Amino acid sequence: MAEKFSAFVVSANEWSGKIFSWLFPILTMMVVADVFTRYVLNSPWYFLDINVQLMGMLTVMGLGYCYLHDGHVLVDIITTHLSKRKKAILDIILFPLILVAIVPLMWQIADNTITAIRIKQDFVASIPLPIYPYKILVTLGFFLMLLEGVRKFIHNLRIAFRPDQEVTHG
Repeated sequence: MAEKFSAFVVSANEWSGKIFSWLFPILTMMVVADVFTRYVLNSPWYFLDINVQLMGMLTVMGLGYCYLHDGHVLVDIITTHLSKRKKAILDIILFPLILVAIVPLMWQIADNTITAIRIKQDFVASIPLPIYPYKILVTLGFFLMLLEGVRKFIHNLRIAFRPDQEVTHG
């Protein structure tokens, strides 16, 4: 059961990270087009409003991917000299702090997303873009990060209490 959960979470985070990474070239082209229309043609277009949402999508849909690949900020000065088992035990001890931060945030994000869907909320800017699809992705991105945290917690339990067994999906 834990292996299937782990495989699902790894796959979902790999998929979202790789798919949404394609927003980088799109976002880059839009920023270049925005700069060109503003400063060369002296005729700004509304790229900035779209750029904000694209950058947000890229960021939140990469949260779980970044966590999966240990890309978030770590305090290496403390963990560098610890064994794999001691690092796992430290992560197990610190996991409740992650939950204390993420669960209330997830609750508020989900509540805000439901409200945005219900009222079909628009982005208040120079062009009226629907904001609720973006908010759905924000909720999904934080949920994928939370799932990755749970997956890592289970993985660390296995390392801490069964150090002799080889465990995959670091």
